[in-house]
Amino acid sequence: MIKTHPTELMLRAFAADELPLPLAVGVSAHCELCPECAARVQTLEAELANQFLSPAAPDQGLPAGLDAMLAEILQQPVATAAELAPRAQPAPELRVAGQSYRLPRVLARHHAPKWRHVGAIRQHSLPLDEMGARASLLHIEAGGRIPEHTHKGYELTLLLAGNMQEGDICYQAGDFIWRDASHAHSPHTPDGCLCYTVQDAPVHFTKGLSRLLNGISHRLY
Repeated sequence: MIKTHPTELMLRAFAADELPLPLAVGVSAHCELCPECAARVQTLEAELANQFLSPAAPDQGLPAGLDAMLAEILQQPVATAAELAPRAQPAPELRVAGQSYRLPRVLARHHAPKWRHVGAIRQHSLPLDEMGARASLLHIEAGGRIPEHTHKGYELTLLLAGNMQEGDICYQAGDFIWRDASHAHSPHTPDGCLCYTVQDAPVHFTKGLSRLLNGISHRLY
């Protein structure tokens, strides 16, 4: 069961096409994994469409000749759903560290990343930068842990597959985890995981030797 979701405000911004591209991709991928949020976005989009179309202009009738043209169009044969439906294409799998993952449609084109590999962690920057936000795919092998850190900005972690543990909370595929400067955490994964992440500023490591990375943390996000 998915524990964490985008806020109502974020879903509204997504429906209105007001989010930076990396966050919009994250919300879209979450909605592919979460029927509840997908239904809410559909409702919000319908509300926005109604607002755009209202108030309706007074019905003044069709200009001369258009009524006959409309009648002719309506008499044309209608294509069946089978004819209109695109041919289903098998979604490509992302393969890493001996594992295969099916990506959400919005991320399917990024199924062959070039990983940066340090220990149990692999990271690939995606070409989705916008408004200071950067997106990545992150793979952590079973038993891997990210050193404790906080954030100079915000961080979104969308769990695409596997699980991730923070304290007593175990997240699973679909969880939309939002962190900022008020959080310090060291997530780890018992069984391995694949994540989509977005940051608008470098992380700040807070414990142990990992603090030595703070001088180059701008290269890690």
